[in-house]
Amino acid sequence: MSITRVDDRLSQLSQTLWRQRAQVEVLLYRLEVQQLVLASGRSRWIDMSSRDVEDAIDDLRTEELLRAAHVAAVAPALGCAPESSLSELADAAGEPWAQILREHQATFLTLIGNIEAVSRDNRDLLARGLNDTRAFVSRLADTPQVDGYSNEGAGTRAITRPTLVDWDV
Repeated sequence: MSITRVDDRLSQLSQTLWRQRAQVEVLLYRLEVQQLVLASGRSRWIDMSSRDVEDAIDDLRTEELLRAAHVAAVAPALGCAPESSLSELADAAGEPWAQILREHQATFLTLIGNIEAVSRDNRDLLARGLNDTRAFVSRLADTPQVDGYSNEGAGTRAITRPTLVDWDV
């Protein structure tokens, strides 16, 4: 394969990597927004922030397929396996492509580290919220007397454990 053709394929790969980097940054942003929602206790937005994160992950999966196709197209011309890593491609590419691919790789590693940290914090916030909710419901269930209304609408003093929903019609 000619040098010009290899350069064209490496250029296409680099363009895909730039798009992928932008999408990883969008994912990190959406995870941080989710973290703010979780930390604020505004449960109204948790579902929406979760959908935003899932959408960003779906977009990344699509771009990952394109990246894999570009790698498979250029790798054999560099003497590498079609599923080679960026590091392996950089080792085989020569300059200036080696430096460009290494910069992409370094940025991805930093972004992925940030995503892992924010994801871990979000899981902790979700677990704490779930535990707080369970404790609240448990306290309600353990209260022996609660003022409330009967299914006829009359005020009563409950003798049994309270229920959150009156199923009697």
